Amino acid sequence: MAKQTINIGTVADDGTGSTIRAGGSIINDNFNEVYTLLGDGTTLHSLTFPNVTDTLVAKNTTDTLTNKTINASNNTLSNIPNSALTNNSITINGSPVSLGGSTTITTATNLTIADDSSTNATISLNTDTLSILGGSNLTSTISGDTVSIALDSTITGLTSVQTETLTNASGNLLVDSATYKTEFRGDGSTTRGSIQLNCEVNTHGQTIQPQPHSEGVTNTLTLPAGGNQELVGTTDTQTLTNKTIGVTQIVGNTRTATGDGSTVAFTVTNGTTTNNTLVFINGAITTDYTISSTTLTFGTPPAGAAAIVIKEL
Repeated sequence: MAKQTINIGTVADDGTGSTIRAGGSIINDNFNEVYTLLGDGTTLHSLTFPNVTDTLVAKNTTDTLTNKTINASNNTLSNIPNSALTNNSITINGSPVSLGGSTTITTATNLTIADDSSTNATISLNTDTLSILGGSNLTSTISGDTVSIALDSTITGLTSVQTETLTNASGNLLVDSATYKTEFRGDGSTTRGSIQLNCEVNTHGQTIQPQPHSEGVTNTLTLPAGGNQELVGTTDTQTLTNKTIGVTQIVGNTRTATGDGSTVAFTVTNGTTTNNTLVFINGAITTDYTISSTTLTFGTPPAGAAAIVIKEL
């Protein structure tokens, strides 16, 4: 649409110009065209103009841009001849090759290999075969493009390994890994990893093993500090010393009573003995009592208002 102009007449108020309504319509039409070209018809797009005197360019005009940086990852550059590029070739084997051009690459025909003693041998890549032999206690196999070298299950001829037994003639056998852990693996199905510690003549052994997979246990067990000692088992008969056990942690039948300064007899469960009973007076354990049938009898009457707790284990 061409620009529309409001007729303002020849002189002021001569009645020959555009009416107010017609003038408003012209204004609206002009602004609608501007808002359509520079926006979405209702709102203008945000356009930032240069802050210096310059000339804007259109996308279809022929112009020369200076001082511009084009982000190649967000733009596509096409139809650029090699002559327009500063770097218009790559170097292969010491010779430049123009972009879009071609060259012939000469490959090596021989391969030189060396052993531990620096003895070299040359094999032809066209006719010879490189063989990798396992040697003593080693077996080599090939599958596709992979060569595997395996240690025999029974090893002989090595001073440090004899018939599946690791030995060290000068001290302890050391295992030093990056994580400082030695892992004994299960068979992936039913057998757990374990460590067997033998007696001095190797006729008896005790095995250390983890909980089964079904328990889902991953934790750390820390050995006790102090002098030489034994661990406590769940079924072995052992005497504990220097241990503190909270009364509330002891599982069993609990009876409570209050002393009156004279009563010495209190009821317990039939079958209870002094060997499976703990008695506390005001929180302190006491052994001044006997048990017969269903009666526990104190040697000295508990004081008045004394808190009596009887734990039947």
